[in-house]
Amino acid sequence: MHWSEKYIGQPYVAGSADCAHLLSQVRSEQFHLPVPEAVEVERLTSRLGRTGQMQDLIGAYGQRTETPQEGDAVLMICAGRPSHVGVFCLIQDEPYVLHAMQNAQMVVLHKIRDLGRVFLKVEGYYRWK
Repeated sequence: MHWSEKYIGQPYVAGSADCAHLLSQVRSEQFHLPVPEAVEVERLTSRLGRTGQMQDLIGAYGQRTETPQEGDAVLMICAGRPSHVGVFCLIQDEPYVLHAMQNAQMVVLHKIRDLGRVFLKVEGYYRWK
């Protein structure tokens, strides 16, 4: 059983169980790595505000990588802007992203190659600094 299965199906709750909070939760629980303070990942109500928030968090905590590893952040483009984040997983040599998806109202696991089907695109992969 892969560690990501523990999170699949958990409800999406804006501001307390959304994509940024899931990333922080997984980084802390599964990888025992430092995460931003809770106040820094508060979900903004507008997509444009979330885009700025994601860029600030990535700039402060992330380092772009072309070779993602389990637990790295996956920044995704939604509606033309980088405003969604998930956790990179490698399951049986297939890259996946675990993310709290607002449209699904829960945490889901998607193959990276299938993200276009849910109107998402990978902007980049980021390792914690």
